[in-house]
Amino acid sequence: MNGEGSSSTEANGVVKNSSNKTNHVPSHLRNRYNRHHGAQQRTQHKQLHQPSSVLLPANRSEWEDEWVLADYAQNERATAHKELIVLDLNGTLLKREKHRKDKTRMAYARPHLPEFLAFAVENFAVMVWSSAQPGNINNMLEGLMSPYYKSFVRVWDRRFCQLDGRYFGKSSSLKDLRRITDGFTLMDSSTRNAYGTYDGYLGICPEKRDHWKMENVILVDDSKSKAAQQKGNHIFISSYDGPKTNPDDDELLKFTDYLKGYLARKSEYSDLLSYLSKHSWPEFRTAGSASSVSHDKGATSS
Repeated sequence: MNGEGSSSTEANGVVKNSSNKTNHVPSHLRNRYNRHHGAQQRTQHKQLHQPSSVLLPANRSEWEDEWVLADYAQNERATAHKELIVLDLNGTLLKREKHRKDKTRMAYARPHLPEFLAFAVENFAVMVWSSAQPGNINNMLEGLMSPYYKSFVRVWDRRFCQLDGRYFGKSSSLKDLRRITDGFTLMDSSTRNAYGTYDGYLGICPEKRDHWKMENVILVDDSKSKAAQQKGNHIFISSYDGPKTNPDDDELLKFTDYLKGYLARKSEYSDLLSYLSKHSWPEFRTAGSASSVSHDKGATSS
């Protein structure tokens, strides 16, 4: 100490000691300190804002009755909600890396996914409908959507889509919402035996076969072609391409606010589609608030 008292280094490169004497730090030491301090701050910021991710197993062509992650049929039987939100997965709620034969791949949750799912399952009936294979869907649900997927009322996979090509191969898919409202089950699918004879979860709770009405069903999907059958029921979400491309993505926050607007005015509308027709989702995304969108505009939400 030598009678000089203790000293401390400030960010501006000045040393102050307990005797209030001021000394200047040489520039090369000051630069080293600033580089180290800045790197620490950047690392802490990155850790706080790093999106959740999971390493998915390689694709597999076999499948058994593994919908044991949650009892979706029981959830559907118990729900009192009339409004059903149908959620796509890849590109909408998450980004899954491109398929590489017999290789693992990463999947990244879209920013604000937990907050959105927590809100959605609390206020609506929620199901997933993806054109992916059931085993891959299982991995994405368990890896990125726990515990919220345990409250979903249905999980539909590729076998419930209308395909224009081979099941195990490249083909376009269509999600016809009439399959939900008309009580379509796995036994009605032409690809029901894609993995061999199947006698497990059929995709619906039989007691709720007639519960869902088209005017209260919306499809949230980043593909317009998959929703082409019912454009008025489609909430188009911009494609999420991963944390490197979309680090500040806030699409799910905007959609949550949009749904909150419906809940706040629910008594004014006979059904969910009536709200969509008066409050344009595309305009809401641009304006950022329900008050900025005309109450009398009959725009669709595709």
